[in-house]
Amino acid sequence: MEVNFSDVKKLSQLQLPEIDLGQLQESLEASMPLIPVVRKLLENFKEECHRLFIDSLDAETLVHHRSNQIDKLLTFLWQRTLKSNSQEGLLLAAVGGYGRGELHPHSDIDLLLLAVDEESINRNSGPLQDFITLLWDLKLDVGHSVRTLDECVSEAKNDLTIITNLLESRCLAGDETLMQTLYQRISTDKIWPAAAFFSDKFDEFDARHKKHDDPEYNLEPNVKNSPGTLRDIQTVAWVTRRYFDQAKLNNLLDLGFFTEYEFNRLDAARRFLWTLRYALHMASGREEDRLLFDLQPKIAEILGFEDDGQRSAVELFMSTFYRNQLTIREMCDLLMTHFKTDYVDADRDDQLIPINQHFCLRNNYLSLETPDLFQQEPTWLLRIFLVMAKIPKVKGITAATIRALIDNRHLIDDQFRNNPDNHKIFLQLLTNKSCVVRELTRMSRYSVLGRYIPEFGAVTGMMEYDLLHKYTVDDHALRMVRLLRHFRFGDIRDRFPLASQLIIKVDKVEILYLTALLHDTGKAVPGNHTINGEAIARTVCQRLGLSATDTETVCWLVANHLLMSHASQRLDLNDPDEIHAFAQEVGTLERLQQLFLISATDTFSTNPDLWTPWRAEQMRSLYWNTNEAFQRGLSDPICRQDYVAEIQQEALKRLEVAGIHAEQAQKIWGRPGDEYFIREGVDNVVWQTQQIEQHGTAQTPLIKIRQTCDDEFAGATEIFVFMKDQPDLFAVTTATLDQLDLNIQDARIMISEEENNAVDTYSVLDSNNQFISDQRRLDEISQHLTHALSDPEHFTTIINRRTSRALKQFEVKTKVTLSNDALAARTVVEVSAADRPGLLAKVGQILSSEKAHILGAKIMTEGERVSDIFYIVDQNGAPFADVDQCQQLQERLELGLDEQVKAQSAV
Repeated sequence: MEVNFSDVKKLSQLQLPEIDLGQLQESLEASMPLIPVVRKLLENFKEECHRLFIDSLDAETLVHHRSNQIDKLLTFLWQRTLKSNSQEGLLLAAVGGYGRGELHPHSDIDLLLLAVDEESINRNSGPLQDFITLLWDLKLDVGHSVRTLDECVSEAKNDLTIITNLLESRCLAGDETLMQTLYQRISTDKIWPAAAFFSDKFDEFDARHKKHDDPEYNLEPNVKNSPGTLRDIQTVAWVTRRYFDQAKLNNLLDLGFFTEYEFNRLDAARRFLWTLRYALHMASGREEDRLLFDLQPKIAEILGFEDDGQRSAVELFMSTFYRNQLTIREMCDLLMTHFKTDYVDADRDDQLIPINQHFCLRNNYLSLETPDLFQQEPTWLLRIFLVMAKIPKVKGITAATIRALIDNRHLIDDQFRNNPDNHKIFLQLLTNKSCVVRELTRMSRYSVLGRYIPEFGAVTGMMEYDLLHKYTVDDHALRMVRLLRHFRFGDIRDRFPLASQLIIKVDKVEILYLTALLHDTGKAVPGNHTINGEAIARTVCQRLGLSATDTETVCWLVANHLLMSHASQRLDLNDPDEIHAFAQEVGTLERLQQLFLISATDTFSTNPDLWTPWRAEQMRSLYWNTNEAFQRGLSDPICRQDYVAEIQQEALKRLEVAGIHAEQAQKIWGRPGDEYFIREGVDNVVWQTQQIEQHGTAQTPLIKIRQTCDDEFAGATEIFVFMKDQPDLFAVTTATLDQLDLNIQDARIMISEEENNAVDTYSVLDSNNQFISDQRRLDEISQHLTHALSDPEHFTTIINRRTSRALKQFEVKTKVTLSNDALAARTVVEVSAADRPGLLAKVGQILSSEKAHILGAKIMTEGERVSDIFYIVDQNGAPFADVDQCQQLQERLELGLDEQVKAQSAV
């Protein structure tokens, strides 16, 4: 259930608690110690305010009331500490947020101790120090500075932060004439003229947006500093105050700076963020402005959100946050532009460049010259973005034009959406040579895109409460389009070499852009989002007038946008049978190319951390192997036995050249089975055979490490282990790698039947999901593994690393399924569980205790969840066939992994 914050119950003055200064005075007269009495009063006041907040959600009243009560307390303590006759030439002032009269439960109480000169400070240094020490002893969140008038003015001249704080300063106690003098000396005719102040504030505004426009801030946004939050509103207030000398936003409404509609939208978003920030401080018990994972459910509960059967309370809450964030970005964009063009630059001569009969470029901002154009011809609500896309140098839209867009966007109705002329305009935008993403983003920011394609509007601001999806659904879609554009025009070939080649072969890139915009729209309705998305895509494509062929392509890509990503993580990419089956599912080479592009952009734009070198390599391998299947023809699949024979023959040829004869090689190989040759391929078989031959009859484990690819396309670091097979070998190996802070991506486990030798290969990345090139680090890995595997029976598989704070916040139910692969004669164990240190080792221990031999493992970690696949056989080398035994194995795995999670969560 979502919450209507316009219905917040306002508190009356009669309800509000107070810090009873009368009681404080009586206690002091009774010789009670000051600090315990004040602390108790503050604690009671805080608890009573929290109770009222829970009942009313009226943060605005409580924030101002707390500031008022702190005013009274600080004045009382100031008067008590500094004698009245010594206060001449001294002033206690509130600055910053406290200066505005805004104090959230744990906000800093920013104070300025202002003196007329250095002598006044020296004369009162003792009492001033006593006053500050008293505030610290009371554990008030105080930030303070002690300055003379000259120091204030001098530092304000050179520091944007200081002049900003001083603009909001107000007198609490002491010599009030100092405040008046300070105001005079920092006025715009003395320092920081409005234009200069705005220019620097705008740069600061832009720099903060760039800093916080980062994936790490999307999952846990900052309600104060992220784009579209409180600091944006404060920036608008600061620059307009410097110009108009007005302290409140509603004063600017009276001045006509913005309309009543704009003010109400901005003020409603501000009040929501105030309510949210109050709850955040209350729930965390500290000044915390980040919406941390562990706090998000608590905040959702405090604010009254409830599950609606489709989405959780926390997802509904966060979506409300993101929608308010969009509102603030839209409004602040309008207001900052308005201030620049209509006030700061008002006296400058405009540089006008005519565009057409309706628009011109006014100082590089697109300006509407026909005021009622959108009303008379609503199609321009869409066409304006095509006009801007054709002007790369345009900086934005004038405030008057933004206002006209906002005031008339309600005209985008069903008739507008079904107008063929509008369809042509939209498709022209998608196929424009430049600025496509810039204008789609602008359309989204001004709610035009979501109105024109309401199916896209339905996922605007939608978030998923997990560690996988770092962006809202709409932002993720736009990032996909941006990445597709970079493939074609950007300089990212090193990171996406194949995608950069394939995008050039695509005739209709608008098909891919539409797929990106629509692929997750199915998340707005209950059920499987790929199935829902296909139906939605069909409706949208038909409405846009796409051909039947193009419509089917978009629908197929939307329905299958996860196919290649999942296949690359689950299939044996060298197995001709599995590649042939995948090629049949894809159907054509053209669709394979399109699917790769969508899969790569979807993976990276969901979470950049997912696009590891290993994942990129797996995707490329799947593409090229499937491409070969298409080139050969799906009616002529590779014979599995012939394929294995070719690998062996080629390997023997290379080994002969290296001095290892066929009989030697065959003896080294033993009888590992066809799977060994298929999985490893010629290069690995040759390299591993050479390493084993060089190792000779040494009893120590053979540990060799190398990269899986050449330097151009480095994938993962490959660790080769050769030794006598032993129980818990997999558990000990994975535990050692885990303790070394390595992320295992893949494990290929083989047993040579004749010699009972384990021939294991692990593909790993470092803690940053990169391959390892530092030789010292590689030596360290080799030494640790050699030590552990020399005596695996006595090596602990307990992992000492703690589960991260973020991972602990998610409850992922462990689910284990078993099935038999008749073709490969093995049992497939699929484990879906919460990610945590030591998971693979635990699985290995349990499987070993059930007499299961692991043949291989596919490891896929996405956010807080792992989806791992283990291929196993019983102690006779056969699949697990007994139903009761399979049931027991499933229960052991689920119980053991759940117990591990509980134990680690308690640490």
